[in-house]
Amino acid sequence: MGAPCAAQKTYRISYSPEAEIHVLAQQRIKDVYERAGLAVEFVPMPHKRSIHSVVDGTVDGEAGRIAGLENKYPSLHRVKVKLIDLIGAAYVMEDSPLTRYSEELLDTVRVGAIFGVQWSKNELDGHSAEIVGDYYQLFGMLVEKRVDMVLGNTLSIEAVLRKEENRRHHLRKLKPLVFCEPLYHYVNEKNAHLVPLLEKALRELWEEDRWGERFCVQDKTDSAPKN
Repeated sequence: MGAPCAAQKTYRISYSPEAEIHVLAQQRIKDVYERAGLAVEFVPMPHKRSIHSVVDGTVDGEAGRIAGLENKYPSLHRVKVKLIDLIGAAYVMEDSPLTRYSEELLDTVRVGAIFGVQWSKNELDGHSAEIVGDYYQLFGMLVEKRVDMVLGNTLSIEAVLRKEENRRHHLRKLKPLVFCEPLYHYVNEKNAHLVPLLEKALRELWEEDRWGERFCVQDKTDSAPKN
């Protein structure tokens, strides 16, 4: 597909730069729009404002959210081929006796998690946990032995570990994953005509193995690639 012509509309996509998964999703959306022959630019916003700006049509689309938002916000149209997987895992210190993750651990060990992460909030429902505001605090609790295990988004955790190499060798990710859910690109209803084009572009890029990883067992729609 050739580059967009100069007179073509440029679609404005909101994303949350503080969320590592949105930073990665941003690059994928750029690839998708380029494959579809569409011009795109990105508008950084706080996480909540990002989705509400798509709902009211201030921007044309949003980087990535779980399936189902279209039921809550009728003005949203979901591109029903997954963009990326949101992955959550449990981490322990290298010398921890814990070898595998199971929900039963939440009853027997001290757990840390991040404020505002919905999947970990759901996982911890009915269990006590130390909740902090960022991943540096989270790992600080683990290193200082104030908790035995932490739950977090793998992309965010890996970003912290890249900046603090000395910690990387002392932490261990438990299997199986705690959470894995596909994220999808959403557009405002005024751009509903783009959905078939974007779905086609996404299918092509997945079939070409453009991004490599396929984490979740299965997507939430038959039109998305199976993992």
